[in-house]
Amino acid sequence: MAKPADVFDRDEEWADLADFAGSPLPGLRIAVVYGRRRQGKSYLLRRLADDAGGLYHLATEQAEQVSLRRFGDSLASWAGLPAGAFGFGGWERSLRTAMEFMAAAPARESPPLLVIDEFPYLSQETPGLPSIVQGLYDRLGPGAGARSAPLRLILCGSAISVMGDLLSGTKALRGRGALELRIRPFGYREARAYWGVESPSAAFAHNAIVGGTPGYRELVLNPAVPEDPGRLGTWMARNLLRPVMPLFDESRRIVYEDPRIRDTATYSSVLAAVAAGESSPAKIGGLLGRPATSLEHQLSMLAAAGFIERRHDLLLDRRPVVTVTDPLIRFHQLVIEPYRADLEAGRARRVWDEASHTVESKIFGPHFEALAAEWVARYAYDEAGLAVGPVGQTVVACREHKTGHEVDVLALTRGSLPRTAAVPVAFIGEAKYRDRQTGVAELRRLEHIRDLLTAVGHDARDAVLGLFSGAGFTRDLEAEAARADGKVLLAGLRTLYAA
Repeated sequence: MAKPADVFDRDEEWADLADFAGSPLPGLRIAVVYGRRRQGKSYLLRRLADDAGGLYHLATEQAEQVSLRRFGDSLASWAGLPAGAFGFGGWERSLRTAMEFMAAAPARESPPLLVIDEFPYLSQETPGLPSIVQGLYDRLGPGAGARSAPLRLILCGSAISVMGDLLSGTKALRGRGALELRIRPFGYREARAYWGVESPSAAFAHNAIVGGTPGYRELVLNPAVPEDPGRLGTWMARNLLRPVMPLFDESRRIVYEDPRIRDTATYSSVLAAVAAGESSPAKIGGLLGRPATSLEHQLSMLAAAGFIERRHDLLLDRRPVVTVTDPLIRFHQLVIEPYRADLEAGRARRVWDEASHTVESKIFGPHFEALAAEWVARYAYDEAGLAVGPVGQTVVACREHKTGHEVDVLALTRGSLPRTAAVPVAFIGEAKYRDRQTGVAELRRLEHIRDLLTAVGHDARDAVLGLFSGAGFTRDLEAEAARADGKVLLAGLRTLYAA
């Protein structure tokens, strides 16, 4: 099945789904697809079902009997029968009947395909539903014999903490999934193309606040992002910083729609602390006046739901650094919530101007570091000949600096395992988004860090030194980099965006 022309990007995701849906292997095969709301999951699966001649059913948050009646009507519509043709008293019978009915339908190019979207709504009302699907798989799956009819079932949902748990541990569907696919936001380059932004600086500023969630483009009055970053404030004031706009409270909705997140006050406080730069459980707990151990459940839930990330040091076995993964959530916690009264009073432009320092230091700065790391991991090999393995961060101890040196972007050699003794280092980088150009002093700092790593046993002598700057580089630095025979890499926004 060729990817439809109206599906933007998602080449790999479509290929995985098409391979799953079109595989001629016998028996029932199950796929689990999940991702945050507005990532385009439903659109992708609708198009897949259309191409495969399958049945796409979107579940809603309703009582079990209502959900069963709606599912029966979806099956009847797919079969060309009148509504009410199927009456089900429970999910076991309804799913078995649907599979048998679809298997008996006239032959198609692809195996019969049933897609159940927003599966968590159904399992929340019927907790035993995953076990019912397990029973269906055990009866109709590969174990049923080589002659069993090929059937395909896709379970999809936006509640990541629920969907990501379906195939894990001792859960009913453990070991029964043929595909587990997470639909993520677009990368920063794909987001630039999706929004149609030409200027790398404008694309960066927009992405640092709105992120790569494709569905957000449908929630603004004017999707045409200004090419001049200086005009971004007017665009934000119009499309995001007004209570009447859907994106104003989108962050709050996507967090609290997860069924396992209930204590909203605590979760909001944790997100606010992480967005403000508190990166360890101890510091987060100190800001909230609670011991770090009392927040383990909340941090685990937010990580499972995909709202925060625990980044492990590449070299040291220490507590992971906690960061917010969604730019819109970070912006909401740092700008919208602190200024909510002013924004509700209609002073959006004034708030943008007053919050400019916060945006520059706590939003643009961390986001630029994240893009630099993503560029090293995804693009540096093809575009700069830089072959690296795992990419992350670390802290290098130094007698001259009691707190040590924080390394924004560190990459190990290919095939290396993080946090192993004397692991070789391939790349050491620093990323700074600021008004001042990056100069030779920053290069000397990286050389010092390289010497420190070598002194403690890491093979870093041939490591490439990289400087990422949002404001460009001094002539002295550019001249020295030109003489370094590829051992010094300079990358600005145009390099990151291949512009």
